[in-house]
Amino acid sequence: MICCNFSPSLSVVDIEGENFKPLITHRTVLNYTYIEQLLECYFNCETSLAEEQILRAFFAQDADKVPAHLLRYRQLFAEQAFAKNSDTLGEEFDRRIMEAVGEVRKQEPMHVKARSISMSRRLRPLYKAAACVAVVLALGQAAQMPYSDAETEQREDFARSVEMLQRIQQDKNTVAQSDTVINGNIEDLKN
Repeated sequence: MICCNFSPSLSVVDIEGENFKPLITHRTVLNYTYIEQLLECYFNCETSLAEEQILRAFFAQDADKVPAHLLRYRQLFAEQAFAKNSDTLGEEFDRRIMEAVGEVRKQEPMHVKARSISMSRRLRPLYKAAACVAVVLALGQAAQMPYSDAETEQREDFARSVEMLQRIQQDKNTVAQSDTVINGNIEDLKN
């Protein structure tokens, strides 16, 4: 039996192993610093099992006996108490599972074959990784080449087109001059 005071103004809590019973008498309590310190230690994972049982006993009281600023923690400790008392799988379940696992092991004997791994086989993943990197780099380089060649070809084609247009213009001017000369000669011949 562990006896502990919550604070100077609270009474004693009786804790007997797993089955603890709060023996808290109703008093007006103004100082809950011990409970607040225990809560702080609880959330920092620094409490002992006895201190956790003290917290469970404190929050097992009626809601009107727990101060308003500590009521938000009451549900947490109530869930823990409920989980302890809830139905769990029994020994029968464990026995049946172990029998089933044992039957499976008996039916399928495992044969493990030891084999030696050569150095080239150990390095095979590295070879694959190096090949992947080489392929990616080659594709990246190849993808850049056509664009730069295409731009050069486009510039050259544009320059050729401009030259041809200039020649056509010159030929047109030459033809226009020839037409003028021919028309002048035809006029001279008519006269």
